[in-house]
Amino acid sequence: MDRIDCLRAFVRTLEGGSFSAAAKELGIGQPAISKRIAMLESEFGTQLFLRTTRTLKPTAEAHRIYELARQILGSFDMARSSVEEAAPRPTGTLRIGVPSSFGRRYMMPIIAEYVRNYPEVRVDIRFSERFVNLVEEGIELALRIGHLEASTLVARRLGTVQRHLVATPTYLHGRPLPRTPDDLGSHQCIVYSRMSPAHQWAFESEHGRHVASVNGPIHVDDADAMQEATMHHLGIAILPEWNAADGLRSGELEHVLPDYGIAALPLHAVYPETHWMTPRARSFLNLLVERAEHFAVAPSESTGIHAGG
Repeated sequence: MDRIDCLRAFVRTLEGGSFSAAAKELGIGQPAISKRIAMLESEFGTQLFLRTTRTLKPTAEAHRIYELARQILGSFDMARSSVEEAAPRPTGTLRIGVPSSFGRRYMMPIIAEYVRNYPEVRVDIRFSERFVNLVEEGIELALRIGHLEASTLVARRLGTVQRHLVATPTYLHGRPLPRTPDDLGSHQCIVYSRMSPAHQWAFESEHGRHVASVNGPIHVDDADAMQEATMHHLGIAILPEWNAADGLRSGELEHVLPDYGIAALPLHAVYPETHWMTPRARSFLNLLVERAEHFAVAPSESTGIHAGG
């Protein structure tokens, strides 16, 4: 544990008169304060507080250490402030990973704004539907659509991706219109191969959750390709908002099973767990958070996919 944290816990405890007062001021739990004091006592080889069930009394050694500890903390805080005030502008190469289809639709205006704000940074954009290993690929920050598995990555929620079950009027013409999710078994479905399980689509209605088994002639791992296959009348597909919205507005696509909803998927920015981020990664993450409303769907346009990314 950082010795500065231990010294700060010690000073706040002596000044506040209790572990609980120090914990409240530092915004951490009382057991953490106790642990830091114990580590400091082990470091110094002496007891700093006499503890009873009702009181906490500093020892003579604690009083001798107190002023020096305050000076150390003051110098440390001054050093940190001077660094923060003189924080360097972002430079170098920022390597980011974005889902292919989502990135084509949303990311370039944000990246253009970032490059204008920080011309010393070169942005290396990796478009992929895969959940790549950020550390192995040297990626500082990535966007991911879908529910995250447990990992050492740090995640920042940015928004949600709405999804729609759609088909063209040409495909639906002359075929029995699906009334329930089970009816999809008799239709050609365009399957997103990276969704697990790919051949099971889940729906929600007033009657609860429904899971339908689907199949079809086309399996793809890119939402833009799913849109193209759908527009060629090859079957029913679950498309993300950005792939479905224009076709729904123009009438080139129709909602299928409008009484059944498809859960939206979360959108996160993720980055490796570390004690600090580079200025270029931090500034880009801040811009993503500021522009997160661009990823939101207007209520009048939303209904309900899945993210090919």
